[in-house]
Amino acid sequence: MFAHPSGSEHRWKVLYMTFLAYLYDSLDLQILAICMPLIIASLKISLADAGLLASSTMIGTALGGILLGWVAENYGRKNAAVIALVEFGIFTAVVYWVDSWGQLMALRFLQGIGIGGLWGPIVALIAEHWHVKYRARAAGFMLSTFALGGILAALMGRYLLTGLGWRMIFVLTGSAVIAGLLFWIFVPADDVKKIVKQEKISVSELFRPDVLKLTIGSTIAAACQMGGFWGVSAWIPTYLVQVRGLSIEYMSLFSIMIFSGAFVGYFFYAYLADTFGRRRALMLAFLADTIIVPLYVIIPDPLFLFWIGPVMGLSFGGVFGLFGSYFAELFPERIRALGGGFAFNIGRGFGAVVTPFTIGMMAKTYGLGFGIGACSVVFFAGVVTLYFLPETLTSSAAKAATGQGAGSIASPAVNAPQK
Repeated sequence: MFAHPSGSEHRWKVLYMTFLAYLYDSLDLQILAICMPLIIASLKISLADAGLLASSTMIGTALGGILLGWVAENYGRKNAAVIALVEFGIFTAVVYWVDSWGQLMALRFLQGIGIGGLWGPIVALIAEHWHVKYRARAAGFMLSTFALGGILAALMGRYLLTGLGWRMIFVLTGSAVIAGLLFWIFVPADDVKKIVKQEKISVSELFRPDVLKLTIGSTIAAACQMGGFWGVSAWIPTYLVQVRGLSIEYMSLFSIMIFSGAFVGYFFYAYLADTFGRRRALMLAFLADTIIVPLYVIIPDPLFLFWIGPVMGLSFGGVFGLFGSYFAELFPERIRALGGGFAFNIGRGFGAVVTPFTIGMMAKTYGLGFGIGACSVVFFAGVVTLYFLPETLTSSAAKAATGQGAGSIASPAVNAPQK
């Protein structure tokens, strides 16, 4: 059992440092889009080449989720998180010296490894140090920095980009190395004795008969969320300007409203998850996306779009935040960083690359509104996928009550699935 009803004595240090770590993760992921217009002009590249820079990053995140997830389980989750921060911090700062598209492609791929590799270890650390009763709220708070990273990137673009240039923006973001050093200092070390005693973990454990269903299901769920989210967010600005006739300035305000709703959604759905169950709250958020996204493109009133934007963002943030606690509890404790990192990043890579492209192809024939509205089908596929996965809250709470402790749960989903 934990020494404190809320979790371990180090729970707040872990929460604050993972919050800082994921803020840099989000910032590094999103800063490329902010700098892209100047990068295109500076390196004299085409729009297609610019798009491949984002794809290169996503391919790196998929590899990083697997590679650093393996490191986390075999050599410590804290160590893996520090490696991720220092790795993508260094390769981000090195962008200052690039003078070709190929060099930037390689660096974005290397940055992606660290970006993708961070998620699994930090959500596993939250699960280790926070009691099951508060775990979803702790993970939601930590992961809410995805929205804050987007806001910070936008502010850097508005107030620093013109004066400092895009290369210096990457150098500033490279201060993730400092966050890595702070993480090393303040986050408690992993249980070395436990790591030494256990057998070495391999990626093949994700495909054992008793875990395979969880690996496939969670990866599909992540792909549904990432595909739906990136499909909507990548094309809504264009839709608002080209189809609804809004100005660039007014469109930006709509985007801010959506991300503001997403920030609140991390906390709102986390409370529901800690009260009614992770899977149930996730299904509700996916269902809300299924309903709201078509309304956004069907109803023509701009005032309606303005106010429904935060509602749509609410469920976006809800799913992103809940993946942290749900995936950490879904997999056996000894592979929770590897399993969660694999599912989240493979799903993210697939969804973020495939769906925006598919919507663009659909828009050529049926219109952009139809393509965006079709994302509701992707979100509903997430509802269906989650139906076949187990609830984790009830079994976790039961184990904690019997004295095993939330931090030592082996596999609530596998041992006692709840439907």
